[in-house]
Amino acid sequence: MSDAWSTAYLAALSGPDDTPPFLPSSRTFSSQTVRQVVRLRRGGTAVRLVLSNEFGRVPLVIDEVTVSDPGGRFVTPAPRDSDARWQIPAGATATSDPIPVPIAAGDELVVSCFVADPTGSAAYLHSAQRTGEVAPGNQLHRRHLADAERFASLYWISRVLVDTPPTGPVIVALGDSITRGDGTTIDAEQRYPDHLQRRLSVAGFDGAAVLNAGLGGNGLLVGPVGPAMVDRFTRDVLGVADATHVLIMGGLNDIAGRLPAGGRPLAAADLVEGLFGLARRARQHGIQPVLGTITPCAGSSYESFRADGVDDMRRAVNEALAAQRDWPVVNFAAAVADENDPRRLAAPFDSGDGVHPGDAGHRALADAVDLTVFKTS
Repeated sequence: MSDAWSTAYLAALSGPDDTPPFLPSSRTFSSQTVRQVVRLRRGGTAVRLVLSNEFGRVPLVIDEVTVSDPGGRFVTPAPRDSDARWQIPAGATATSDPIPVPIAAGDELVVSCFVADPTGSAAYLHSAQRTGEVAPGNQLHRRHLADAERFASLYWISRVLVDTPPTGPVIVALGDSITRGDGTTIDAEQRYPDHLQRRLSVAGFDGAAVLNAGLGGNGLLVGPVGPAMVDRFTRDVLGVADATHVLIMGGLNDIAGRLPAGGRPLAAADLVEGLFGLARRARQHGIQPVLGTITPCAGSSYESFRADGVDDMRRAVNEALAAQRDWPVVNFAAAVADENDPRRLAAPFDSGDGVHPGDAGHRALADAVDLTVFKTS
């Protein structure tokens, strides 16, 4: 792959076996067209799709793939190795040939896949905050799908690359459902990485790209949804060749889920060491780490998971982050906390469940970030 190719979109996918019943489950597609939309952080004259079967047990066969713009002005085939048919082995990903489509930073790319035979449960992002569609038969060249069913997950698409080198900071936002944007308005681009992207653009960070590597239900040290952050760090951060920074916020699911660490009860020190360990790994690979404090959740269902509550451990982790001087820290917790009870989300920032910030809360998270940490020269 040419060194000129850079990352314009990223999704942190997980497997169907990792998903608890209260989250949208993965699905099998057969004799259907699956149409999904992603927004690119960088433009160019050609794109390459990276599709994933990394959690599959059988090969994933997609009979034909196209890309287009939302208005349907162009519909362009997306072959792999000069073949319209993609066959991706179990446990693998595959990258398309270069697809000549002019696209600008901030544009949406429509990816349509036709599958003739059953795919098996797919690698996916269970809560993507984007609406996709599935419709019967091969409708790749229809502007509007007939008899379509809508869904809010993302299937197979793990990255989109463009044929231009990075010209500004490339920031990977690593985290759980807070980073992913659960609780924000679907299709409205209200996640904190979206707001951070807009702030960087207004502030003159030309060419900046914020890539959302959030995964709902994900833990720092142990799942429970998808590979834990310490395990997927290589894929989702170090595997982004053009990454300059990583913004890390994680640990709430570890605390709330009462997950063990090495066969013993989880302690705040385990989470602190996990976060510091990721920061060290990033720095060893020339990526600037930025740590984020864990946001409040008192009064939510998360507290009921532990008899002793989660807030003491959450505050202990946040205090340790604030006390260290090796890496910059964003005080996400203070940005969305109730000023009269910092254990809780402030009502204007709460999506309604006491855990996930809504649109205004995500704007507050982005506003808490000191943009000077992203200066590259």
